Amino acid sequence: MPVPWLVVGQLVLNNLDKIIGVVKPGFTRKKADAPVQSDLVNQQIAELQAAASNNAEQIAALATQMKDLVASLAQAAEEVAAQRAAARRLAYIATGIAIVALGVAVAAIVVK
Repeated sequence: MPVPWLVVGQLVLNNLDKIIGVVKPGFTRKKADAPVQSDLVNQQIAELQAAASNNAEQIAALATQMKDLVASLAQAAEEVAAQRAAARRLAYIATGIAIVALGVAVAAIVVK
C-alpha cells in the first residue's frame, strides 16, 4: 500500500514549481523595466488592501455560517437528548411490564 503514496509524492515533488506557480496569488510583480518604483508600490498596496478586505468579507461570511451551524448543532443535540429520554422512559415501562408478566407467569405455574 505505501507504493502508490510514494508515486504520488514523487509526482507532486517533481511538479512542485508548476503547482506553486498556479496556486500563487496574482499580485503585481516588480518588472525589470518599471519606470517609477512608487507607482508599483502603490499598486501593490492597493491590491493587498483589496485582498485583505475581500478576506475580511469572506471571514465574516464564514463566521455567520459557523454561528448558524453551531446553533443547528445545539438544537439537534437538544432534540436527540429529548428522544433519548423518551426512549429511556419507554424502556423502563417495557421492563416494568415484563416483570409483571414474569410474575403472572410464575404465579400461573405455581397455582397449577
